[in-house]
Amino acid sequence: MQVDERRLREALSKPAEYGEDLDLGEFEQESRERVEVDEDVRRRSLEVGVDLRRASSLTTFLQIDHEIAYRAVQKQFQGDIELMPIQEALERYPWVRELFWNLVSPYADKYTAYNALRPPSGFFLRILEGRRLHMPIQACFFSYSPGIIQSVHNLIVAEPGSEAYIITGCTMRRGDQKGLHIGVTEIFVKPGAKLNYTMIHRWGPNFHVRPRTGIILEESAATSYNYVLLGHVGSFQSKPFTRLEGRGATISMSNIIYLDGSSKMDMGGDCSIAGKNGRAELTTSAVALDRAKLTMRGRILCEADDGRGHISCRGLMLSDEAEIYTIPELISRRMNASLTHEAAIGRISEDQLIYLMSRGLSREEAESLIVRGFLDVSPLNLPSFLEESIKKIIDLAIKGF
Repeated sequence: MQVDERRLREALSKPAEYGEDLDLGEFEQESRERVEVDEDVRRRSLEVGVDLRRASSLTTFLQIDHEIAYRAVQKQFQGDIELMPIQEALERYPWVRELFWNLVSPYADKYTAYNALRPPSGFFLRILEGRRLHMPIQACFFSYSPGIIQSVHNLIVAEPGSEAYIITGCTMRRGDQKGLHIGVTEIFVKPGAKLNYTMIHRWGPNFHVRPRTGIILEESAATSYNYVLLGHVGSFQSKPFTRLEGRGATISMSNIIYLDGSSKMDMGGDCSIAGKNGRAELTTSAVALDRAKLTMRGRILCEADDGRGHISCRGLMLSDEAEIYTIPELISRRMNASLTHEAAIGRISEDQLIYLMSRGLSREEAESLIVRGFLDVSPLNLPSFLEESIKKIIDLAIKGF
């Protein structure tokens, strides 16, 4: 897609539709420190599910600030996928240039406009037709320099009949550093393809995050889009959009949130069912403590026959100073569509605590066990080894790391 630079510069003053507005001038555009893949980078990456210690034996992409620090395709996957920096793909394939900025508008707000005005960085991933990958493709975006804007644009194409698991971890060097992460992701899921895309974020109280995601699913395509955020974040705003274009396409969009400190988060999902027999499920399980403020938005529009959609928002309050706000929205343009929603916000049941304490647990241990159960990852449709890895990460977050 060709972009209009004049319109982009005008959009630099356009705030996002939801969430806290930021002054981009308060952040740095370039790295101010020499990037090193040291033990601290490896440790922090592991905390968001990306094991850089095994990078040579896994298909891995690592970007630190704006620099591609590492990329490798496991030998057994050579010929099954293409993984390269997005700039390289844009230079190599004219058809990639046609897909670029196809699902996310570069003029949507100041964050997309800033991204479009920067030299492209991020990854291009193509899973070739009919290939089925059972080991994860892992990508890590690491913010290294204090105060920096890390701007990335990823493009994923799952060709017909393909199947893959992708895990993307995003984090930063120090827990107190200031910064902004702008991540644009466009995902094309072709007929009969299956894609499980899981993101794990771990930030800090002075860090701000603005993901912008577009997904399109063709006939009989299926996608699980999972998002996990643990701990502090200065502010976060995202509402990924999915269009079920083909007949029988399905999307499961799941968010697991553990939010503490003075974090401000506005997140959700927006899905349009345009193909017959489309299925969409948007679920969020969130725990808010301290002074955290969380808004959960969900929207499903059905404009095709026999569409089915469900929105579920569950919130667990662990502090009287925290706040959870749910906004489910359903729109139907077909008589034979079925759209439903449920939302519940509450605190830990005293009866549950008393029962667990009667079994020998302390009150703190009982509360921790209940929170772990509330943040259940089994609905994410992950392979067992990845599910266990995320459970360990959630355990660490609850304990405080």
